[in-house]
Amino acid sequence: MIEFFATRMRLGQRDGDIGQDVDAQAQALLLQSTRAGLRVMAKSFDRPTFRGITDTALAGL
Repeated sequence: MIEFFATRMRLGQRDGDIGQDVDAQAQALLLQSTRAGLRVMAKSFDRPTFRGITDTALAGL
């Protein structure tokens, strides 16, 4: 999954949608870590709280 994210980031850089200054590998690792954490948190929080967490996580992208 990390390599998938990194490849998509690089394609975005090639197409001009993502800045060249973005480290695609580091962002891919961040996305995967966030994804894994959200999966765990989804089991522990009520829907409104989880929604706030996901909105915050996605805002950083």
